[in-house]
Amino acid sequence: MARAHTRTGARARRRALRSARGATMVEILVSAFILAMLVVPMFNTLVSGRMLAAHRGEKRMAIGLVERKVEQLLRAGYGALGSDADVSSVNLGSGTHPANPSIVLNTRGDEDAANDVLGSLTWSVIPVAWPSPGDSVKAKVVEVKMRWPLAAPRDSISITTLIGA
Repeated sequence: MARAHTRTGARARRRALRSARGATMVEILVSAFILAMLVVPMFNTLVSGRMLAAHRGEKRMAIGLVERKVEQLLRAGYGALGSDADVSSVNLGSGTHPANPSIVLNTRGDEDAANDVLGSLTWSVIPVAWPSPGDSVKAKVVEVKMRWPLAAPRDSISITTLIGA
């Protein structure tokens, strides 16, 4: 009788082990695949957002640099003829200026110059004149343009203004 009871208990334990469900390898792999399908797009969204924020920052910097240059040229006035060495010059002679248009657009917050975003800041000057009753009007059309990055420009900003004599 004790032996029969042991067999019955062993059978009951085997049935309990068979009915106890654990996670199989296939279930774990399917769960990992589904999780990866959700995490990868979220990661891609975060990376894209960071790149977009960096690009917007570069664009804000470029707009500021172009506006500052336009203001500098307006203050210099119609007859300004200065050095044509670099972007700090103020030359309103006919043609495209300066000889060296390279400018740092963004330092990316570190001391390593290799990480800097370089751009090209130029301005083109075209003298114009038109008749006016009793006189003729002389002016210069000035277009200030910023293109970046320097190695392979993908973006540009330009502002055009008229400077009168």
